[in-house]
Amino acid sequence: MEVLEKDKLKTYTTQEAYETALEYFKGDDLAARVWVNKYALKDSEGNIYEKSPDDMHRRIAKEIARI
Repeated sequence: MEVLEKDKLKTYTTQEAYETALEYFKGDDLAARVWVNKYALKDSEGNIYEKSPDDMHRRIAKEIARI
């Protein structure tokens, strides 16, 4: 990720991402925590750039389409 691009991205707190993931996973606490801890896009400082699994799916789809 380019530095300029990274600076433009919105960041989310762990709690924000967890609550959105919990809703996405229909109350499944384990699934929400695993998604936040392992799959949500983060930088080396721990800043989270995706609020929900839907954000992750869009990122992956965009990369596949780019290729």
